[in-house]
Amino acid sequence: MMATTMTFEYPQLDRVAKEGDNVDVVQTIHWRVNCVSDSDKDADDNFLSATKYGTTATAVEEGAEFVAYNSITKDWCKAKVLADLGQTEAELKAALDANIAEQKTPTILSGTPSGW
Repeated sequence: MMATTMTFEYPQLDRVAKEGDNVDVVQTIHWRVNCVSDSDKDADDNFLSATKYGTTATAVEEGAEFVAYNSITKDWCKAKVLADLGQTEAELKAALDANIAEQKTPTILSGTPSGW
């Protein structure tokens, strides 16, 4: 079985200065999840990898404790992103691993016949 390493990155959080009684309210998480093979490489000797990226809108949920900008953690961001994707961390990793496996052994091939 192929071993891979998955990392989460949050290059930017968009926030408003004030929303209701709350200050520094994060509204959007910009995120990227990278999964890199620990052994399989492409023709250029680069480790095979798969990436998923996007944005997740956040809202102060009714009854939930407000988390101020400077108190936000990467784990908080990860929980919001996974909830938005509707996936567990294991499900997301499995999807990215499947992408890497497809790169290693493609099931769909493209090109043109050699006689063209």
